[in-house]
Amino acid sequence: IMRIYLSSQEPPDIGYQWIPNIASLNQQVLDGEATSIVVDKFLCGFPVNELEALLNKIISKLRLNADLVIMETDIDFLCTKYRRSAIDVEELNSILFQNHSIKSLLTVDHIEKYLPPQIKITHKNFDAKLSQITIKCRRSE
Repeated sequence: IMRIYLSSQEPPDIGYQWIPNIASLNQQVLDGEATSIVVDKFLCGFPVNELEALLNKIISKLRLNADLVIMETDIDFLCTKYRRSAIDVEELNSILFQNHSIKSLLTVDHIEKYLPPQIKITHKNFDAKLSQITIKCRRSE
C-alpha cells in the first residue's frame, strides 16, 4: 500500500509518505503504484497554465480505484468572505500565503475543469474557516 502526501508541509498522518515536490513524485512513485494521494495546497505552487499537465502527472501515479484528495484555498470563497467583511486583510494574507509560495489562485470549478474523465468526484467539502475546498475523487479507469 503506497499512500502519498504531496505538499510543501509534512503530513499530519504518519501513514502517508511525504513527497514535497513533483521531481520526488516522479522518482519515488511508479505510474499506477499509489493507492491514495493527498494533494495539500500543492497545485497553487504552479502557474495556472501548468495545472492540467500537473494533475495528469499526479493521476498517472494512482492505481485503479485509488483515492485522490485535493485540498486548496478557493479564491472565490476567500474573496467573498473578505468582501462581506468576514475576514480582514491580515487574515486574508495569512490564509493565502501560509508556508509556501503561490504561483496561482484557484477555484473549485477551475480544478474540476482539469480533472480527466477517469477521475470521478465522490465528495466536495468547503471549510469556511480556512476558505479551503476539499475534493475527494476516485480513479475509475
